[in-house]
Formats: sequence, C-alpha cells, structure tokens
Amino acid sequence: MGNTGSNPLGSDPGPGEEEVYSVSQLNKEARYLLEKQFGSIWVEGEVSNLHVSSAGHSYFTLKEEDSEIDAVMFAGDASGLDLELEDGKSVIARGTLTVYERRGRYQLRVREAREVGEGKLQKRFQELKKKLKQEGLFDEEVKQKLPAFPEAIGIITSPTGAAIRDIVSTMAERYKSVTGYVFPVKVQGEEAGEQIAEALKKANELKSELGLDVLIVSRGGGSLEDLWPFNEEVVARAIFASELPVVSGVGHEVDFTISDFVADVRVPTPTAAGKRVVPESSEITNKVDTLVKRLGNRVKAEIREREVELDRARSSYGFRYPLRKLEDMIQDYDELSEKLLDRGSEALGDRGDRLENLIERLSLANPTRLLRKGYSVTYGESGRVISDPKNVRTDESLKTVLHKGIIRSVVTETEVEDGE
Repeated sequence: MGNTGSNPLGSDPGPGEEEVYSVSQLNKEARYLLEKQFGSIWVEGEVSNLHVSSAGHSYFTLKEEDSEIDAVMFAGDASGLDLELEDGKSVIARGTLTVYERRGRYQLRVREAREVGEGKLQKRFQELKKKLKQEGLFDEEVKQKLPAFPEAIGIITSPTGAAIRDIVSTMAERYKSVTGYVFPVKVQGEEAGEQIAEALKKANELKSELGLDVLIVSRGGGSLEDLWPFNEEVVARAIFASELPVVSGVGHEVDFTISDFVADVRVPTPTAAGKRVVPESSEITNKVDTLVKRLGNRVKAEIREREVELDRARSSYGFRYPLRKLEDMIQDYDELSEKLLDRGSEALGDRGDRLENLIERLSLANPTRLLRKGYSVTYGESGRVISDPKNVRTDESLKTVLHKGIIRSVVTETEVEDGE
C-alpha cells in the first residue's frame, strides 16, 4: 500500500517538502558562509604543486604532514610580493577562505605571503605593540604638536639612502628658511636599532646648541625584516622619551612600524615627512596677506567710528582746535593704512604697533572723554568759547557745558590771573 500522508517516522523528507538547492546555489551559499565566517586569516604551510599561468596567476597547495588546502594568488597581488613563491618554501599566507564555485572547490584566496621567519617577527611585533599600548606610549594626549615655522630640523636616517635625498629636496622646495642636521645611522641590520636610539638621545642633548625644533626618523621601504629596527623596543622608548617632537616616516604607505605608533606624527613615506615638518612658502604669504587685509579693515573701521564721534563733538560743542588736530591725525591714519596694505608682511609688526598707539592717542584726544573727566566748556552770548575773562563783560549770560548737562549763569565779577 502506498504512502498517502506524511513520511514514516524517522525517514528523510522528500524533495517536495523542503527547499532543493541547485549545485550552483549550493556552491554560492557555501562560499558566502565561508567568507563571512572567517574573513581575512593567516595560514602557515609549505608551498607545493606551484603553477603560474601565462597571465601571472599563481595556483598552488599549502600543506603540512597530513593535510593540505588549495590556494590561488592572482597577478595583481603577486606583483607586490617581496618573496618568490616556490615549491618547498614554508610561508604564512594571508587571505580569504572561499569556494571556487564552478568546481565546488574549497580554497584560500591569498593576498599576501611571507616566509615563516617573518611570521615569527610578526608575532613579536604584535606582542610589543600590545605591551607598549598598555603602558600608554601610543596615547594621543602625550603626543607633542609640531612647530608651525621650524628653523632647524634633525634627520635620523642613513646618509646614503634615498630617504635623505627625498626629505632634503622636499624641504628645500617648500621652505628655504630651514636648516637640516643629519644624524647618520644604520637603518637595517642588527646594530641599527641601538644606533637609532642613540641618535635620538644625542639630538635631544644638542637641541639648544643646534636650535633644533623637530626630529624626523625615516627610511625607505623594504620587507618586515628590513624595517625591523624601527620595531625594536629600545627605539620606541627613545622616541617616547624625546623632548623634541618626532615625525616617523618609515617605509611605504602600507607599512606600519612600532615607531609610527609611538611618534608624535606618523607619515607614510620619507617624502611625506619632508612635507609635514615645513610649511609651504606660498601658504605663508597668503596667510600674511590675509592678516594684513584684516588689520587694514580694522583700522578703517576704527577711523570710521572716530569720524562719527568727531562729527558729534563738532556739532555739539564746537571744538575748533582739537578738531583740526584730529582731522590731521585721520589723514595720517589713511596714509598709514594704505602703506600697510601695500608693503604687506614686512610692515605687519611695526605698523601694527604704531596703529595701536595712534588709535590710543585719538581716543585720549576725544572731546567727550575730556568732559567725562570733569572738564567743562563755557560759551558767551555770541556763541564763542570763553578762554580769557577779559573777553567777558559784567551781567553777560554764559552757558557752561558739562559731561551730563548745561549750567547757565550771569557774570557778576571777573578775575584775571597775573602772568597770563
């Protein structure tokens, strides 16, 4: 008798009762799950069955004694490889675990590979990085700011490498008013780390004598082993102890060293280090021009305010002599502000001080300020200012202007001081 209902107890469901995958769907789903689960990983093994296609793609197996995995490294990634893949070479490879959907083949898509010796260096790098980070050597709050306009720069690098040429030529192009002092060291090999640390100490000892403002620690690109001196603890602690701010420009853009994390500023290349420590001359000129214009506008605004006050004083109290003097000062201001704008940065400091002094003098000569201090002005019946009692007759009506009002009086008697 046939089954007319659900499956018998313990039997597998039929194809009509559960989703059925096509082979391509299954491979696609398996690829998605693998890539999502593992992401980027490092795998250690021995290269075998290496085959390089005409297009430059490398197909090989990573194996150990009792296990192996297929691997592929495409030409774009292989072109940047510092080592040459070959059968029998032990490597650590970084890549993505994936599935070649067409074949349903599980494989490692390799993006980077290093010899096993470099793997040990990478482990040391991570351990030291963790240790120094926990001690606070990487903290942003302990990093120093670079000077805006350095006069002398210490450069710790090889005196014969490309790095020193790149740094010096870049600084010379951007900012000629700077002096560079080279502290020659090895940048590769067993003695390099100690030499770099000692140069950092020496530069700090000579900072006053040489007038140093900032230090550059730098070298060009290379393998992890080549760059290792900049991953040594003695160098990291020397950078951290430096009283001078330190810029680290080691390797290429993709390279990171312990020195980069400890330094006050990290840049990707030696050329970038030269750009970072000195300003661009044209930028300075533009900033000075902007400051000169701002100061000129400020002067003009002050003059306009004083002119308004003078107009009020003229109409209210009729100060003739002080007004003539102030008008002369206004003309001086106009001429001075025009000269300031024309002469630019060379006149910025001295002219700025002079302008401030003139503004203060103008403020002191302001008639309204004199009245506030208790002075007064007396007018006769004809409207003239009375400065001599001889010019007043008995019974003449007078008007005395004070800071906060007017007093009207009649002359009953006058006295003339001797010697006047």
